[in-house]
Amino acid sequence: MEDLHTLAISLLSDAMGAPALATSSMGRWTTMEWKETDSTNSRAMKALRQSDPGIFDHFALRVAHQKAGRGQQQRTWVSGANQDLAMTLILAQNLPKTSPFALNSAISLAVLQGIEDTLPAIRNEELEIKWPNDIMWKGAKAGGILIENNWRGDKWSSAVIGIGINLGSTPPFPNATRLLSEAPSHDLVRSLSHAILNRADQRLAEAGNPEALLQQYHQRLLGWGLAQRWLLDGEEVRGVLENIDIEGRLCVSSDGRRHCFSPGEVGWLGMEPR
Repeated sequence: MEDLHTLAISLLSDAMGAPALATSSMGRWTTMEWKETDSTNSRAMKALRQSDPGIFDHFALRVAHQKAGRGQQQRTWVSGANQDLAMTLILAQNLPKTSPFALNSAISLAVLQGIEDTLPAIRNEELEIKWPNDIMWKGAKAGGILIENNWRGDKWSSAVIGIGINLGSTPPFPNATRLLSEAPSHDLVRSLSHAILNRADQRLAEAGNPEALLQQYHQRLLGWGLAQRWLLDGEEVRGVLENIDIEGRLCVSSDGRRHCFSPGEVGWLGMEPR
């Protein structure tokens, strides 16, 4: 087992292009830190492609500066140097294969709770999830999650989970915000990453009961039960966000009918005036 762990660290170092500046253990997690890279998700996927199945599980890769991070639908996300949290998790064991969206619910909740554990001045009612996994603070985007799955034939073999949180840098996008008024210390960023990892283990342990996990997800969902607008194939969809179903689809009540959309199928345009 130790030889496989050492091999995994070596393969990740090769994929990142350099040995980690620091490697440590926290519970089941092995955390590795670098100064910078283009995309932690891309580097993790490269390591997985070049390895045998089952080598990686519970690894967390973190960089002080991510220069070409990727978000949903091929959007870019660039972290400020020593300003934000840019981290990728690799999971390969005990994935919730009977209800895959449970992974999204668990990680989204873990990120919110990790922020609350580390930054107590942020009120939890102001911190929400915009379906499927944007992190919103006071109605503006403060971060996001990108989950990329790997398959061996028809089997879900691993998940690469990118987490980006705007802490100190000013995001170059409309309707985006940062959680802090100044650059965070290295210790604060490390504490935040550890808090998220701790919460992730707690939430993932609940993935065997996806309905209960989804109920918790709903409690933190932006605009649940409220009228909103989305874009579908260039056409505007208006309706009330009724719920997220067990498959992770957005279900909207519009003109007396219920419509459900898969992640990536519609884009959010905003809330209806109240």
